[in-house]
Amino acid sequence: MISGPSSYLPTLDEFLAHWAAVNADSLAGSGLVTRDGSTRAVLVTLRDALTTAAQDVQTRLNGKEIARARVENAKRDLLARSQELGRRLRGILPVDSPYLRALPELPTRSAAQEVFLQPVRDMAVLWQRLEADGVDFELSNGVTRVEFQDEVTSLAGLYQVLGAASLDLKLAREKRNAQQNAVKSLLSGYRPAVEGLFPPDSPLVRTLPVIYTDTGRTPAPVTASATYEAAANEAVISFTESTDAELESYELRGVPGPEYDGDDEQVLATLAPGAPRIFRTDFSFSEPGTFASFKVYVLLAAGNEAGSNAVTVGRP
Repeated sequence: MISGPSSYLPTLDEFLAHWAAVNADSLAGSGLVTRDGSTRAVLVTLRDALTTAAQDVQTRLNGKEIARARVENAKRDLLARSQELGRRLRGILPVDSPYLRALPELPTRSAAQEVFLQPVRDMAVLWQRLEADGVDFELSNGVTRVEFQDEVTSLAGLYQVLGAASLDLKLAREKRNAQQNAVKSLLSGYRPAVEGLFPPDSPLVRTLPVIYTDTGRTPAPVTASATYEAAANEAVISFTESTDAELESYELRGVPGPEYDGDDEQVLATLAPGAPRIFRTDFSFSEPGTFASFKVYVLLAAGNEAGSNAVTVGRP
């Protein structure tokens, strides 16, 4: 049954298996056709298209998170160099130097793109003017004025990459959502087609898969916590125990990045009741500075579910 984007493909597999059983029955003739003319082959095609679209969303999510991490890493390094440049100038220039009075106020790490870039661009220009006036120096590790300027230019380019990655993700989501809508439309015609073809007491009617969970109680969520294990480059997620009598399993779902969005969650692992309550995963830790966010879901036999609090883990 469908509870969110991550449940579409498992639900489709249920319907495809049931449709195959229906088509094997003599009452279906050459195969069940829904009221809009769809066959099982049409659903197979939709599943393949949705699989591709869902994978593309995950690829774009990872791409955006890598781009975000590279921007943040570059901002950290450039801000540190800018702070060092300010200290160096205060140490070598007279207190009444116009260069000191022209020093820009440096941004914070959390500043938006242009708010961050403009002051560090000004620092690069100031250093260039000093060099033209014959004041030559380097920062620690031998960083020159040209290298500092290159880092400013590189950060601007990284921002462009991040912007393109964000747009690519939006487009991928829209394409995935369009495929999901097509799937829901087709599945909505499957039940009446089966019920119209077979008697009510038929096993094929009684075992019809459902698109959405029936009304019922929502289980109590568990509480999750997480840490990063550097040696294994893994997140370690632990959680409290569910005492629900109808507990079927626990599911770990994840989203690349520092914020959890249920529309982008991906099922990463499943644990049976009674198993050690620990998930380990290297999901979305492709390079330093990347983050991943997780939730642990309680799944009941009837299909109802509840997600834990979101936990976020970053790779240093």
